[in-house]
Amino acid sequence: MSKLVQNMKGLLLTKEELNKKQVALYLTQNQIDRLDNAVNLLAPYSNGKVTKNTLISLAIEDMLDKVPQVMEEYTKEMKNQEDDNFDLIVCPSQISGVDFIKKHNYWEFVKIDANKIKYLKYWALYVGTPESSIKYWAKIEHLKEVQIGNQKKYRIFLGKIHELQPSIPLNNLSSLKARSTHYTTLAKLKAAKEYADIL
Repeated sequence: MSKLVQNMKGLLLTKEELNKKQVALYLTQNQIDRLDNAVNLLAPYSNGKVTKNTLISLAIEDMLDKVPQVMEEYTKEMKNQEDDNFDLIVCPSQISGVDFIKKHNYWEFVKIDANKIKYLKYWALYVGTPESSIKYWAKIEHLKEVQIGNQKKYRIFLGKIHELQPSIPLNNLSSLKARSTHYTTLAKLKAAKEYADIL
């Protein structure tokens, strides 16, 4: 039995005055008609104590009780949408990483959330000082899980590596921000004028 039904049954059993202070509401004619019908149906059992205001108050109480659940579901839904809204991972590197990637054609020891892996199609490399810019991107061929101590990380095998012309400078963004991996889209990467544009 729902809480709303329990509350309505309680109305029929209570001896207390149930009328509430009147408030102004914008209702459709259909809603008004349905409220009138509900009041008429309950009238023989409530001694006239159940009014339209009473039913509106009950409905509001029921809605307020459901707000936490609704917000939890909404948050999960929005999180899922955010998870869908990327296809590229940007990895940070020192200048020495450029030689490594050109020699091996893979990037390794990358920490990736397991629920994000299925969305990743592309990779990009941010090169630190003195470059301080995103300089390369490539299509991801596949990922291989690598265990580093107690941590699960990934080796990213790449297709042809492309150099961005021009590269995407850090500009005024803090270098600390660029030291972490970031998720974005290839479209944003290609349109970006500075690092902040991909975030």
